[in-house]
Amino acid sequence: MRFKFRMNRRAVLFSLISVLFSVLFITIFSQEFTSTYEDRIPGSNIRIKVMDVYTRNFEVYIGDSVKVATYHTLDGITIYQHNNGRMFFKDFSEFNKTFRDCMTCGYVNCSNQIPSKSCNVGDYSLKSRLDNITALSLQQLNIQTNYTLNSIDIRQDYPFEVEVTVNISYNVTDDSGANYYARWTKNSIITQEVPIVGLLEPTGYINDSTNTYRQRIARYSGVCEFDESCWTNTTTQQFYSQNNFRYYSGGVSFLQRYWNDNSVSDCCGIETIMHPTQLSNPDRTNSYIDHYYWSGSYSCAAGNKIVSLKFGSDNVSLDENTASRYGVTNQSTVYCTPP
Repeated sequence: MRFKFRMNRRAVLFSLISVLFSVLFITIFSQEFTSTYEDRIPGSNIRIKVMDVYTRNFEVYIGDSVKVATYHTLDGITIYQHNNGRMFFKDFSEFNKTFRDCMTCGYVNCSNQIPSKSCNVGDYSLKSRLDNITALSLQQLNIQTNYTLNSIDIRQDYPFEVEVTVNISYNVTDDSGANYYARWTKNSIITQEVPIVGLLEPTGYINDSTNTYRQRIARYSGVCEFDESCWTNTTTQQFYSQNNFRYYSGGVSFLQRYWNDNSVSDCCGIETIMHPTQLSNPDRTNSYIDHYYWSGSYSCAAGNKIVSLKFGSDNVSLDENTASRYGVTNQSTVYCTPP
């Protein structure tokens, strides 16, 4: 399977810095020409150019802000659901609404912003970031910007990224005098791909009442990344030691984990082999494949044969079928056998 490579957090930061430098340049450019030319016609042309550059950069800033806000919102929702009684969402619709509100205003319900309902995204909410840039444009450039967030939706088509689409209406006007030089009014649909690498894995974090499990998504890039037939004792132990997630068509997608949906995802399934140290009281009669462990669907109780494998100094439990597909043969103990 082919993967798309997307902008990482550092690239997002540099993109934001470039936008700020653009605003600074526009400010200096505007001040120099305003003081040089007294004729209104060339002054108007320069002013319009400044506003045009700002408007184009505003859309770039929206896109970058969507990436930053998405990243913080997903972690914020994971932590909120854990603190809120380890509750999973009922379905995608409920999750998407909460995601939209948390990303927009930083609360699980934008119409009821009380501290106990905070998603803890702080100044990284989309509204906060857009309000900052519109306030700066008014203060430094005398440009008035008004916007309305019409909708925000999230989906997943690739294993290590999500796609967020924002529908936004905005208008930009000159605020330097009674007579406007120009006005921009636009409705835009902005779509951004956001990597999930570095985010908290939702299922385990929400499930775990001991606060021991804090696994973050890291992507496996070993020799078996795109080859299911290459797994052996050696490659599986290397994968285990890296403590990473890998794409697996029989796995569960990142987003599905928020509403505890354990159905397989051909496009976006991921999985990892959990370490005993990640669990305060590991259940050795359960498969340590993360999405199997939390669902219990491949445990002794579910009628599966569970074997114990020696990975370094760790005893790792896997169901017999998973041990076979990972090419592991050094089993030492059989915990249980189905009747």
